[in-house]
Amino acid sequence: MAASLGIAAAQFVGGSPTTNGQLQQLDHGRGSDEPPFVAREMQERQLKRLREEHQKEVFSDTDQLVRLATALKAEVEKRDKAATPDVVKDVDEIGKLAKRVSERIKMQ
Repeated sequence: MAASLGIAAAQFVGGSPTTNGQLQQLDHGRGSDEPPFVAREMQERQLKRLREEHQKEVFSDTDQLVRLATALKAEVEKRDKAATPDVVKDVDEIGKLAKRVSERIKMQ
């Protein structure tokens, strides 16, 4: 009678008994190469978080690029002489930042 109760309990919880009496989980139509639902959901959440982080970085870099370009424009308009070392440094920084923004946008 105890053995029949074990089989009934196994059927009730969704498993089927094996030869040694342990429960075996049923595969509910999922292919062997398909990740379980929880893993897919975690991957999707992680990808969404990475996309959001990437977008924030692009916006931040773009904002900084605009600020630097505006400051450079004001500096150049204020001075009518040749480029100063500070202006050259700002131009180099703007170029590096513009390249980084461009590469990040291409990655999207």
